[in-house]
Amino acid sequence: MIAIYVHIPFCRTRCPYCDFVSEAVSGDPPRNYVDAIIREINEFSVIARGRITNTQSDQAPSASHSRPSSRHSRANGNPYPCSSRRFRSHARCGRPPDRPGAPTEGLQFSRQRRGAEPGTLKREQHTWCGNEGIVAGAGGVRSVFFGGGTPSLLAPSALQRILDAIRNHIGLRPGAEITLEANPDDVTPGLADAWRDMGINRVSLGVQHFDDRVLRYLGRRHDGDTARRACAIIAERFVNWNLDLIFGVPPLEAWDETLAACAAIAPPHIAAYGLTYEPGTPFERRAGDAVGEETWLDLYQRAEAAFAGYDHYEISNYARPGFQCAHNLVYWRNEEYVGFGTGAYSFLDGVRARNHPETAQYLARPGEKAESLRLSEREIRIETLIQHFRLRAGVSKTYYRSRFGCDVRGDFGPQCDALIRRGLLEEDAESIRPTAMGFPLNNEIGLALVE
Repeated sequence: MIAIYVHIPFCRTRCPYCDFVSEAVSGDPPRNYVDAIIREINEFSVIARGRITNTQSDQAPSASHSRPSSRHSRANGNPYPCSSRRFRSHARCGRPPDRPGAPTEGLQFSRQRRGAEPGTLKREQHTWCGNEGIVAGAGGVRSVFFGGGTPSLLAPSALQRILDAIRNHIGLRPGAEITLEANPDDVTPGLADAWRDMGINRVSLGVQHFDDRVLRYLGRRHDGDTARRACAIIAERFVNWNLDLIFGVPPLEAWDETLAACAAIAPPHIAAYGLTYEPGTPFERRAGDAVGEETWLDLYQRAEAAFAGYDHYEISNYARPGFQCAHNLVYWRNEEYVGFGTGAYSFLDGVRARNHPETAQYLARPGEKAESLRLSEREIRIETLIQHFRLRAGVSKTYYRSRFGCDVRGDFGPQCDALIRRGLLEEDAESIRPTAMGFPLNNEIGLALVE
């Protein structure tokens, strides 16, 4: 099985803290962008046909599926440490993926900082066509995620065209999770009805905060009242939806009120990320506003207390029973996905590849890869463990053995023992998982595994 990520890079205005692939547009997103995505989907389906449609149970991929193939091959943001410098602005125990993103600093880049051979990052020019091995591990599309940018800017007819292309040319498993990211100021009853009627069954609302002072600081177009109205509209129409929050934003004293407002709304899923001041963004100049580690941890723990009735199943994510994000779990388990659109990443057959990050280049050559990275078996196993340690449940020993054909302790026994002694991991007969102290310290765990 695979997951599909569709990147819509267009926004009304770019938020000053955002370092995702995005660009501002004043009118409707260009129609030729949707045409290009559909073309990319069609080309991918030529390779995928007959393989994606073979459904499998929700078990670990087989060991052969985890190994690099002889061919080359995530979605915008790339969630994996061997090939990315970060987990989008989303995930450094700070923002996550509610789309693909990389949870820890890259293993590949960590090696370079330590003076080891950089080695594996390759820039290549190719499309899905001609890479017949690219979908060898696929067995059905389990989820679709429209991220951005601002996917809610797309007209319902454009979203429908993309979904139809996925359904008709690749196919969706029954009950597949289909998520649309939306800004609160785009949400209307009519649009929400249209999203639901076309088959979107999960909406991720970028509320970020309910305090108007914080929203102004973040450069958001909506205010707290608009956010509350959007939540009410979505809650009336969708059983499954997510509310995004950002903490660590001045004035810090507003965080408790936002937590209380969110708890009162009681969405089935909440993602709470710490603000980061990314190089190359307007907020880089405000880096002096960033909170220290002790303050960050205090704000993080306030969220944990406010959402104590939820399952805090991932560093930054909380869910009611049955409402974990199926799409993001693919990234957190280091399983396979394909990304369509500008800058979108894919991870298939042991190869991570990225589409052109400039829309003009993407429009000219949809699906052509600007770069690809063939991961070694060791790198895939390290990534898999690091990703699983973002989850409170950690890694199941049975899952690891089923996927890789060996025991996790056989691969990482000394590293796990060292992390257990440090109080960052704990173990029982079934799993190895982060402790309460280790849960928000995924980067520390990742570095120990890399070394």
